[in-house]
Amino acid sequence: MNPAGTVETVSEPAVRTVSVPFRADRGGTWPVTFSQGNVFDWFAWEGSGAVFGLHADLPGGCTVDDLAECLGVLVSRHEGLRTVYRTEPADARQQIVHDAGRIDLTVVELGAAARDWDRTRGPFRQFDHARDYPLRLVVATDHGRPVRALFECSHVAFDLAAAGLVVDEFQALLVSPGRREVGARRWQPVDQAEYEATPQAARHVARTLDYWRRQLIDLPVCLLTVPARAPGPAQFRLATLRSTPLSTSLHQVSRRSGVSPATVLVSAIAGLLSWWTGSGPVPVDVIFSNRSLPNMDRYVGTIAQAAFVPFRRDETFYGTLRRTHTNLFEAYRYAYFDATAIANLVTEMGVLRGAPRHRDLVVNDMSTTGGNAFSGGPDARGEAPETVVQSGLPTTTTDPVRLTVLRVEPTVVLGLTHDACHVTDTEAAALLHGIDRLLGAAAHHDVDMSALGDLVDLRPVRRDAGWARVGSAWIDVASSERRFRQAVGDERARVLLRQRGDGTTALVGCASVADPAAALNEVHARCLGALGGGHGVIAPDEYVLCPAPPSTRDDLAAWHGSPGVVAGSGR
Repeated sequence: MNPAGTVETVSEPAVRTVSVPFRADRGGTWPVTFSQGNVFDWFAWEGSGAVFGLHADLPGGCTVDDLAECLGVLVSRHEGLRTVYRTEPADARQQIVHDAGRIDLTVVELGAAARDWDRTRGPFRQFDHARDYPLRLVVATDHGRPVRALFECSHVAFDLAAAGLVVDEFQALLVSPGRREVGARRWQPVDQAEYEATPQAARHVARTLDYWRRQLIDLPVCLLTVPARAPGPAQFRLATLRSTPLSTSLHQVSRRSGVSPATVLVSAIAGLLSWWTGSGPVPVDVIFSNRSLPNMDRYVGTIAQAAFVPFRRDETFYGTLRRTHTNLFEAYRYAYFDATAIANLVTEMGVLRGAPRHRDLVVNDMSTTGGNAFSGGPDARGEAPETVVQSGLPTTTTDPVRLTVLRVEPTVVLGLTHDACHVTDTEAAALLHGIDRLLGAAAHHDVDMSALGDLVDLRPVRRDAGWARVGSAWIDVASSERRFRQAVGDERARVLLRQRGDGTTALVGCASVADPAAALNEVHARCLGALGGGHGVIAPDEYVLCPAPPSTRDDLAAWHGSPGVVAGSGR
């Protein structure tokens, strides 16, 4: 029997649409949650990643009527599935929850091909969030028998954990007709938005801002401070690793160290990159589910955000693991945040530091939440008795370096997205092989972190005389000087190094300008605008401006002694 009110239309011979009704006891308009706002903020540059798909094999004997009934229950149960959005202005976005309406179920007749149907790698049609509900359910049938379902999910309403919950509930409803009821109301995005307006939430936001401010002051703004391998715009590629032996090593190291497999993999990739680039502390963005927060265990909504983790190598790998474990758990306390407030803080600190924060290393562990394919690349299926690494593959992910963990048992499946202008295909493959060899060695004994060159087919990055170590970071002084000259319009301007009394090094921009006193702050703003997102380039810490340059432009004292000189930070 059809669900009450179901309307069917035929759009083409092999496809039909079932319009499924839903009804609930709450509707209205509320502010968006922090996480919903965060997703809308990154839509502009994430592109196809704003929509993702999960598929589910359907139990034998179920009908399209069963599917429609279960979909109606789910949409009635979870408010986020029946929500549209007002997205402008950005500081007053709203979620509009409907308490009654219809959602479409698309049925595609594929015959025997339905059993192998897989569209989880897209491409997916984007949602119009002002009009569309953030879930599309497409079902493949074999001569009318439902075989496989595809859930197309918008990140506004789903992170991977939430999508997994919905798929699990859908399958449970299919096999238990007696449980097809909405049930008691759970914690919903509306409830989360109301909590985020409380004084308790405001105190957490303040503590989170304090934590991020400390990291933004202490950590280098950029990890991939390496000479460009190729000119021009970023070229994003994917390298993958599949290895059953690595799974054994990974879990042996995890048990010996008492930390999670995810912590081991974060330590391995961050340790290798910091060694290879010669960096001190390394900023790492680790995607965190936030499911340990109150009311979030069974929450159907987007809640995952990035934990901002300070990574520091110890002398040994096991010492590094213990340090990373501590730093991760501290960062996780501040991994749910008001993204607009964080963005404003990052901008403020970028002005102070002389360069915007680079999100150079991201780690996303999807092994516990059902990830099954790399964005724009191959899926995770298939075992590998030996370690197999491929590189130069296409991807739609746009991070300078991103380690995606799809599986950790019985086969480890890793993907390393990279900007080939700074990490070549060969270097990306070497980093993945390096993880395999590092953990293979660590499964038997501790590893000296200064001797990683014995395990990987990489040598530390070599830089020419145009680079200098400034604090914990490498700076491309020559490129920074070119951008400074562009900003001030003085082709003979200089960027010089000055040793401070506390032992640190400052970059000093020296230039001739018509009105030094009026130009100081403007020069700094122009320098920031001229950086262009370059790796290793930075605006000067200090400026020395004068109407006419000294005869010796390499002499900082001579600049300071020029008539009409004005010096300051420009901040």
